[in-house]
Amino acid sequence: MERQARRAQVLQHAKRIFARKGYHHTNVADIIARARIARGTFYLYFQNKKDLFEELLEQVVTELTLRIERLKVGPGQPDPVEQLRANLGRVLSYVLAERELTDILLNHSTGFDRELDDKIQDFYDRIAALIQRSLDLGIEMNLVRKSDTRTVAYCILGGIKEAIAMLSRGKETEISGLVEEILDFGLRGVARPELLEAVRASAATSATIQRSKNSAKNIFFVGQN
Repeated sequence: MERQARRAQVLQHAKRIFARKGYHHTNVADIIARARIARGTFYLYFQNKKDLFEELLEQVVTELTLRIERLKVGPGQPDPVEQLRANLGRVLSYVLAERELTDILLNHSTGFDRELDDKIQDFYDRIAALIQRSLDLGIEMNLVRKSDTRTVAYCILGGIKEAIAMLSRGKETEISGLVEEILDFGLRGVARPELLEAVRASAATSATIQRSKNSAKNIFFVGQN
């Protein structure tokens, strides 16, 4: 078997063991037994268990990046919402197809290995950065309201993580329905239009009151002078 094919096979076996036993309870002996390779062969490909695990994380980032396409606006281009729907569909299809990796990332126990904890957090930070860049682009294109895109990106990531954690415990998942629910929630939230109008009106009133208070305060200080 060619070197790269064997290496990929070792990664595949390791992924399944990590998902079943957890990172901290898996050792190199488990991996080489499952892959049916010699210990020396393992070390031809990877320095240690952590090195292998980090490569699995890199694979996920690469695959997700490939599935998130930049939105395009202009004549002949699909509707932006359709492009968002396609991006989300590709991402969810990949994540739910890779249930072993999903289990590893969602069920990782922190506190045992600070360096590994940092690697996992860095993984999530990179995914949040992808989401944030999409939001920033949406604002530039006047498709997304102005907001603290970093905070919003982590809110989106957290919601998707929990939804995937719930779905990954099931056997059958209908991707298109999931895409629609997440997309609808992201674009509209859960409020009825009437409530959103009331919130906007309330916010406008509060802003007017605050401006009035600031003006009165300024007049007071001017009068003191």
